[in-house]
Amino acid sequence: MMMHYLNGFLRMVGSGCLAVALTISPVVAAEKLKLTLNWTPGNSDIGIQYAEALGYYKAVGIDLEIEPGKGSGTTSQIVAAGSTDIGLANGASAISLAAKGAPIKIIAAIYQAPDWGVISLKDTPIKTPKDLEGKTIAIPPGAADIPLFETMVKVNGVDRSKINVLSADAAGFIGLLAEKKVDAVSAAAGDVMIPLGAKGVETKAMWYKDYGAPIVGLSLIAREDRLKKNPDLYKRFVDATLKGMAAVVKNPEAAVDALRARNSDAQPKSDLMEELTMYQIPNLCGPGAAGLGKPSADEWKITGEVLTQTLGSLGDGGIETKYTEDYLPAHLPPCP
Repeated sequence: MMMHYLNGFLRMVGSGCLAVALTISPVVAAEKLKLTLNWTPGNSDIGIQYAEALGYYKAVGIDLEIEPGKGSGTTSQIVAAGSTDIGLANGASAISLAAKGAPIKIIAAIYQAPDWGVISLKDTPIKTPKDLEGKTIAIPPGAADIPLFETMVKVNGVDRSKINVLSADAAGFIGLLAEKKVDAVSAAAGDVMIPLGAKGVETKAMWYKDYGAPIVGLSLIAREDRLKKNPDLYKRFVDATLKGMAAVVKNPEAAVDALRARNSDAQPKSDLMEELTMYQIPNLCGPGAAGLGKPSADEWKITGEVLTQTLGSLGDGGIETKYTEDYLPAHLPPCP
């Protein structure tokens, strides 16, 4: 009998000790991760913003710092220099820098096709690439869509010498087009079509992805040495981000509300909703994609071919060495 009570006492003491141990054990600190965007917060990074608002990063032990960027080219350079842990940048910009020897890789394609195209007024006679002959088109200097324009022209048998290409700041595109100082501009839909539509000016677009240039768009990029040093951290980040994008697809209005609540200088809700639902969600996946974040092998091949035509070479190993799928989750969120 005495032994019975003694065993019971020891079990209670043991349980109490365990409870105390659980109570006083230190909380493991979340790992800090610094992310640099391609630009100021908006629909391009709405999946990241929404994932943060929903607590997806915190749930996987990530203390995320988000800073605005100054263009994909600059963000790619910041990542390469090691001044940030991860970047959101256009695939073409990141690959171009990697081709020059920068130790960076794409680890997930957020927008598998950019919403860029040749935008013109509704009554301008531009319906096919061939119609650009004899016309004037404005393109920003050094823009990531230049290789798309050049590829479209080449693969569609257009005489490049018959197109007047005006190098102009994208900030002036709305005025140039509305005042008919140019026939077309190369831009993203949300930058030109939506603002002009709000002014009652009707436009149309000839998308690069439909005319021979369906290349990988905005992507997550990181330095190779940091990926190897802490692969689990990057896997958790990518997984949470893709879940954030899936949540955007499921409830775009809630995502836009969260974006605007977190960023007081964000675009009006109506503009964000139109851009997101009409032009950006449809570009989350390309043809044959396995799911969010993972373009098909064919799209990667075309991306390599397009950029090779512009850059001349993608360096050692070609396109296959400029991205990795090692940090994608085993089960990808489905395409919209």
